[in-house]
Amino acid sequence: MIAGFLYIIMAGHIYVIFLVAFLQVLTFRELANVRFKAVKARHVPMFRTIQWCWFSVAMFYVYSDGLQAFLKETQYGHLFASLQDFLSFSLYSSLFCITVLSFKKGFYKYQMQQLAWTFITIFMIVFQMKFAIENIKAGLFWFLLPCSLVICNDCMAYFCGKAFGHKLINYPFMKISPNKTWEGFIGAYLFTCIFAFVYPLVLVKSDWLIYSLADLTKDTSEALVKDPVFEPKTYEVPAAIGGLVGIKQIRMLPVQMHSVLLGMFASLVAPFGGFFASAVKRAYDIKDFDALIPGHGGIMDRMDCQFIMAMCTGVHYTTFIRPKSPCSC
Repeated sequence: MIAGFLYIIMAGHIYVIFLVAFLQVLTFRELANVRFKAVKARHVPMFRTIQWCWFSVAMFYVYSDGLQAFLKETQYGHLFASLQDFLSFSLYSSLFCITVLSFKKGFYKYQMQQLAWTFITIFMIVFQMKFAIENIKAGLFWFLLPCSLVICNDCMAYFCGKAFGHKLINYPFMKISPNKTWEGFIGAYLFTCIFAFVYPLVLVKSDWLIYSLADLTKDTSEALVKDPVFEPKTYEVPAAIGGLVGIKQIRMLPVQMHSVLLGMFASLVAPFGGFFASAVKRAYDIKDFDALIPGHGGIMDRMDCQFIMAMCTGVHYTTFIRPKSPCSC
């Protein structure tokens, strides 16, 4: 599985985007099945069809920008660009009417609950992961880094919990996840921050990871310009700290500081995605979301913390690294 993932990464940005889209489909299937009740669903017209139609419309809306870029060199490119929002709205409004027409007496409550769950699932899987697509287009570095930070935090929480759990802090962590410990949470935070500082030095050794999709699709005669965050820079160490450690200056990559901030988020906030997933499993009395990955459950069991992490990375990138131009109205 790891070898397959690395092969897709080496294949390039477009293949990674297709991988994310495929994982979105599998994850939606798992979450849609959580509340599925076959006995009731048999009496509801187009029950599963409508669920998947809502997911498809959301995916079309999110990926339509990419489709527009793909079609821009064809005879249909300009037409699609001009009708893009209209097509999305037409699909949405048509499906809205079909959904209302599908309501059946005696099943209103069940249908409303399913519809609400479908919309929550779509928000989590489709709209949060839209940031993952933007991260990939900005450079595979911005896809691999947050994914690796979450994986590091998850692994370190397990090992620190096993080694020190309930030995230093007796106060319970979270009732929703009784197997988690304060020692695991704090230990994972420390190790993830260290990993976040060092890991960018590994990734930047591969130039093709740090260039954006737009850069790599330019005319090969144009020289690629490396983003300043990947260029070493000398920083002055505050006197109070420098006097203690005997260092006045430090030379590092600016992206290392950004990575540490993302590492802090991966340690303090992203785990709540896992806590939310635990709450869902407890609410519906299931051990795993699926049995797709032997010994690990389903895709959602592995991706629960990645959604909000991808969103954080996208927001951080557009706010602090590549701010969007202010509106000149």
